[in-house]
Amino acid sequence: MIKKTKILILGNSSFVQRRVLKSLKKIKDLEIILCSKTSKIDKKNLVFFNNYKKAIRSSPSLIYISLINKLHYKYAKFALENKCNVVVDKPIAKNLLLTKQLIKIAKKNKLLLAEATLFNYHNVYKKIIKSMGGINKITHIQSNFNIPIIKKVHNIKNRDDDALMDMSPYAAAIIRIFFKKDYQIDVNKLTYKDTRYIKSFSVFCKNKKKSYFGNFGSEQEYISEIRFFSNNKIASINHQAFALPNNNKVPVYFKEKNKTKSINFSKDDSIKNFFKECMRVIKLKKYDMYYKNILIDAKIREELRLK
Repeated sequence: MIKKTKILILGNSSFVQRRVLKSLKKIKDLEIILCSKTSKIDKKNLVFFNNYKKAIRSSPSLIYISLINKLHYKYAKFALENKCNVVVDKPIAKNLLLTKQLIKIAKKNKLLLAEATLFNYHNVYKKIIKSMGGINKITHIQSNFNIPIIKKVHNIKNRDDDALMDMSPYAAAIIRIFFKKDYQIDVNKLTYKDTRYIKSFSVFCKNKKKSYFGNFGSEQEYISEIRFFSNNKIASINHQAFALPNNNKVPVYFKEKNKTKSINFSKDDSIKNFFKECMRVIKLKKYDMYYKNILIDAKIREELRLK
């Protein structure tokens, strides 16, 4: 009998219920358990624990931390110190210093530490890059991501989730993937009145060959789109670009020689792909690429935060 991999999810958010559980249930030989402080113990609905530390001490194969931003570092550190492999929702920690501390513990204990910035694990991005002639042929990227949630300042403070904290992982991932080195970053930030909390920001990144411009925020009408430019072609995802659906085909619009065509790419599941890859590297015990990517992204976010 094949031994199942046990994954513990800390938190029972709407995102976990709407997206994560459905995706994880597609993975063979995976046992899913939940820890929720707000739900009753209900093993039929996978809720086995109400205490995060007690759940971590149950020694699961992998822990996925899907709590409010303010709790990410605390429970990632506790899980790593208890010799557990860890995936943390973005952002993995509040700043670069705390991120480095988590990486240090993960390296010492030879454990997986991964940040769940998931959008680029959807196969449509690989297919777009291939259709553009490869990543080196892409000269410019534009993105717009706004979620129409007007947050109260005291909630932002309590949860560490202003727009820069929540959305800069997307900008950092794009910069890491498409710019190898020698790039310059500029950022423009708008704050909530009389506070230091960011309600929207724009990023401009460039080097000698490429450029990227992204708008991110939490007060405007919903938009989630990304465009890739080469010298003679444009590829666009016009809806849900940063959270592509798992069960629907994805329309991508290509413009070439002033003519536009739409191609519906096949269904894919970025969440399933991400966790399957995590499980694969746990078996191989090769985590260096994850440590490297987390550190690069954290350095980019720190630059965005301090500018």
